[in-house]
Amino acid sequence: MTKSRLVLGGALLVACVGLVIEFFAGVVDFPTIPPGPFILGISGIVVLALGRARWPIVLGFVAALFLTVGGLIEGSVWHRIADPGQTADWIGVLLQWPSQVVALVAGALAIRQAYFRRLRPV
Repeated sequence: MTKSRLVLGGALLVACVGLVIEFFAGVVDFPTIPPGPFILGISGIVVLALGRARWPIVLGFVAALFLTVGGLIEGSVWHRIADPGQTADWIGVLLQWPSQVVALVAGALAIRQAYFRRLRPV
C-alpha cells in the first residue's frame, strides 16, 4: 500500500470525525441524518481495506471532492471557521476541511501512482 493511499484513507476518516463533531455540536441546518460522515467514513474504510484494488482510490478522491465542492457551494463553512466562539463546532471544521484538502491532494497523487506509473518521460 502506497503512502499516498494511506494518507488518503486517513484524511477521509479524520474529515469524517470532524463532521461527526460538528453534528453533535449542534450545527444549524444539519440534516437529521447527515450523509457526509457516511460518505467520508465508508470511502475511507474502503480505501484502506481494499489495498490491492485501484478503484477505491478514485472513490475516495470523488468522495472528498463531492463534499468539498458541496460545502463550498453551501457556504456556511466560512462563518463557522471564522467564529471560534462555538468551540466544538470550530474544532470540527478545523478537522474536516484541512483533512478534505489533504485527501484531495493525496487522492490525486495516489491516482497518478496507480494508473499512470507506466508512463515514461519523453
